[in-house]
Amino acid sequence: MNFAKEPGAAHGGFSDWYWQRLSAVALALLLPLPFFLLAAVYSGSIDQQGLLDIVDHFVSRLLHTILIVALMVHAYMGLKVIFEDYVHQTGWRVALIGAMLLVMSGFGIWWLAIIWAWGG
Repeated sequence: MNFAKEPGAAHGGFSDWYWQRLSAVALALLLPLPFFLLAAVYSGSIDQQGLLDIVDHFVSRLLHTILIVALMVHAYMGLKVIFEDYVHQTGWRVALIGAMLLVMSGFGIWWLAIIWAWGG
């Protein structure tokens, strides 16, 4: 029986797989909601004030926050695994994952600040 000499950075990958699937389920459940709201606005069944009333509700903000976090986790896990598999130089891999974390964190903080600030 042959054993791998170096299992890699993930050392098995179950936790990456688990978080990727968990975030995919959250995205599958929550991502249609904004599209339904957009379709309702474009069809004319909800006006701008009605949309703001829906989005300004606490439950809507909470669901939006879960959506953002799930999107960030899903993207991070997917890109991290791609970098670990295809970038063979450790320095480049660490730099790419670090840059990805910085950009995604900035984007997530900006998005959450907008979501939670518009109601006052």
